[in-house]
Amino acid sequence: MTKRVLILGGGTGGAVAATRLHRWTHEGEVEVVLVDKSPWHEYRPSYLWVMNGKREPDEVRRPLKTLERRCGIKVIEAEVLSIDPTTRSVRTTAGDLEYDFLIVSLGAVVQPDELSSGLEAPWELDYAMVLRERLASFQGGRIVVGPMSWPYRCPPAPFEVAFMLRYLSEQRGIADKTPITVFHPWKQPMEVFGPLMVAGFQRFLKQFDVTFKGDFTLASHDRERKRLTSTKGESLDYDWGVVIPRHVPPAAVAQSPLATESGYMDVKLPSMQHPVFPEVFGVGDAVAPTIGLGMAGVFAHFQAEHVVTQILDRIRGVYTGELYNTVGICVMDTGYVGAAVWCDFGPKLRGESQVPDCRLIGGMRAMRAVKVAFEKLWFTNLFGPEEEQAKTPLALEQEAQLS
Repeated sequence: MTKRVLILGGGTGGAVAATRLHRWTHEGEVEVVLVDKSPWHEYRPSYLWVMNGKREPDEVRRPLKTLERRCGIKVIEAEVLSIDPTTRSVRTTAGDLEYDFLIVSLGAVVQPDELSSGLEAPWELDYAMVLRERLASFQGGRIVVGPMSWPYRCPPAPFEVAFMLRYLSEQRGIADKTPITVFHPWKQPMEVFGPLMVAGFQRFLKQFDVTFKGDFTLASHDRERKRLTSTKGESLDYDWGVVIPRHVPPAAVAQSPLATESGYMDVKLPSMQHPVFPEVFGVGDAVAPTIGLGMAGVFAHFQAEHVVTQILDRIRGVYTGELYNTVGICVMDTGYVGAAVWCDFGPKLRGESQVPDCRLIGGMRAMRAVKVAFEKLWFTNLFGPEEEQAKTPLALEQEAQLS
């Protein structure tokens, strides 16, 4: 009997799960339905390249509808309103959907408020375009970069933004009048990733002439005076502020029986199953705070592959699924050179260490090429040849109606 696998979210985890189900299943074994409120799959690591003008929006996103023809799955453009695991159903703006297995990959939600408008940091594609316009006319001044709170997507990204802005200021000849400060709730840069990461990022901060202001948790933001104030009463004045908005769990998860007290989804390791509802799996940012991982696409990627094998084991009655890969690499473009963060979260997830085993690899110009190559590989792996990727959601819809 064909089993329905319902995937919520078309980001990294959702798209990988859908394509792997297509590749690893037999005909008639599963029916795959993917739901996302956006028609696009966006490659978030390239948002910074959109900000600095190296990429256009359509170069860092692909139509999710492409997966219908490539993978034989159904893609529904709709918002997920609620999840009821007791009845194995999900309510969406396109109607109710039932499932045999559910993969929750709804990510974390950027939540602008009185401290951050969201437009100040490139953590969404449209925000990156706003910063690009502002950056085009920037002629120097005090820059501050930092998050409202932890966790947020891509832990090294505030530093990457600062280093990239330092590079751009030097290219424009305005570095001498552009002091740059990274503020953060952490007392030391990247401290939750271990001493080797702290030392590596301290070297980068010194090399790129960027100041680090640690133990700075944002309490107020006076946009008129351009001043940030911490919970300890310390102030940072700026001419251009890049303030990363608070990240919160998606409402459909937070308001469901799947959530922990924090609102993020509960899962047990290493299966990524919910402890009460074993047919429900979670991957990516929607579960990262629960299991103590950073929010990063690389983890959603490996979790999705692991979850697919768990589901296939259940369907087939065998137990040869892929092991949960706890090693991840994040490649950064600092403008001058590239660098990679390598981390094994296995010891931390097993309770053997308070921090993951991490290394900073770089900086080398070759690492910038690695980041470019991985972007290209990512889209080709999920969405096929470039001529297929270039089609818009509307074009794909019209072709489907004609076929």
